[in-house]
Amino acid sequence: MELSKKSRDFLDDLAVYLMSSGKSEGEVQEVVAELKDHLEEAERAGKSVDDVVGQSPKAYMQHLGREMAFDGKGFFKIIAMIIPNVFAYIIIANFIQGEMTFSTVQLIGFPLVAVLFLLAAAQAFRNLSVRSKANPFKNGATYIALAAMPMTLFLGLMVLDIFVETPTIVFGPTGQLVLFGLAVVTLLTVSVWTKTWINLIIPLLLFGPQYALAQTSLPLEQQLIFSMLILFVGMGIFLFVWWKKNQQGQA
Repeated sequence: MELSKKSRDFLDDLAVYLMSSGKSEGEVQEVVAELKDHLEEAERAGKSVDDVVGQSPKAYMQHLGREMAFDGKGFFKIIAMIIPNVFAYIIIANFIQGEMTFSTVQLIGFPLVAVLFLLAAAQAFRNLSVRSKANPFKNGATYIALAAMPMTLFLGLMVLDIFVETPTIVFGPTGQLVLFGLAVVTLLTVSVWTKTWINLIIPLLLFGPQYALAQTSLPLEQQLIFSMLILFVGMGIFLFVWWKKNQQGQA
């Protein structure tokens, strides 16, 4: 017997809430699988998810979150993955531009921005998982704010770097090649660890067209327009394929 949509949505929201609360992925999967069995039995007996939970879904998630231990090791593994990944993107972008210069503000600020975004994203997903789906405007505003946050923080960091003079590190041609190689290895390592291609697809869509168009005689404005167009179309195709595969997997 297939679970009702309400029960499936509750299990998805529960998994998101627990994962964004820093719980172990293995423990979360065990809890969700156990609860799924209970829901299947309850629905066969004519009961709903509310009968199994015994209270509001939000209160149940929060109670379960307090009962489960925080996975500090897993959290620091994520931090250790994100910070090198952020630097990998920045290094590749600088390599394409032909210069590799880092100020003290950038070396401190880039990891700080990554950690702040991670904490904000975790809080946002916790809020979304317990929030009523009947408020699409508020949910949409949360997604927009979350999407705009890293760009805003990076722009703020760039402005700070302009007005605050700090020591800088400049890499020559050999250093640039070494850093570029390390950046590519980092992206490959993270992709293998997370078992997803998105960590390779995004930089290919982001930097591939930029590098290819830079070799042409097109004006800079047209290069930027075409690069952004390829990026958005490519991401749209990737997300559509991912959505179709996800739908087939649930069928």
